[in-house]
Order: sequence, then structure tokens, then C-alpha cells
Amino acid sequence: MLPHLSKGKRGFKPRICLVKVVQLILKRMKTGCQWRELSVREYIEDPKVSWQHIYYYFNKWSKDESFKAAWKALLSSHKQLLDLSCAQLDGSHTPAKRGGEQVGYQGRKACKTTNSLYLSDNNG
Repeated sequence: MLPHLSKGKRGFKPRICLVKVVQLILKRMKTGCQWRELSVREYIEDPKVSWQHIYYYFNKWSKDESFKAAWKALLSSHKQLLDLSCAQLDGSHTPAKRGGEQVGYQGRKACKTTNSLYLSDNNG
């Protein structure tokens, strides 16, 4: 995943290990905890590193679509492992309180929402 994530333009090396940053981002996505409640000390011993550093990288990689590039590369490199003989597709409307690029009004939710589509193969 690391080769697909963007790095600084001037060639400075990051102060913290990017593997640990990715692990913390994935932990936050899995648990759904707040950024402030992220247990940074479990992964990084440096007392100067806080949850703001992890959020900085998450925000940066989200905006420049590094996560999307990494996801596409992982899918293309492991597509032989996917079992699409039986695939499940599900959709969801999620309220988008602050708007966004692809937000539309949905009457039954009485607010602007964004669509999410979930695809799962036979192995889950």
C-alpha cells in the first residue's frame, strides 16, 4: 500500500513511520472511534506525535486520492483470488451534513445524502 501513497514534494523524509500511520488510520476506520481517542502511544513511542499528525496524513491521502489508487492496485494484483460466482451488492444513503461534490436531496431522509455502494464476493 505504501508505494501508492503520496509523499512530500520536496523529498523530506517523514518523521514518523508511514506503516504505523496506515495501521492507525485502519484502526480508526475499523473501530469508528474519534480521532482524539486514537491510541497513538500503542504504535508510536515519540511523545511529539499526536492524533493530529495521523489525521493530517489521512486528510492528505484522502484529498489526493492516494487511497483510491492503492485500492485499485490491490484489487488488480489480487483479482485471481476474488470469487465472483456469487456477488452481493448493497447500497446505502448516508446523510452528508456538510455537503460535498456528489450530494443530492432525498425526500424520505429530509436532508442531503450521499450514496455508498458495497460489493462483496463469495468469500466476503
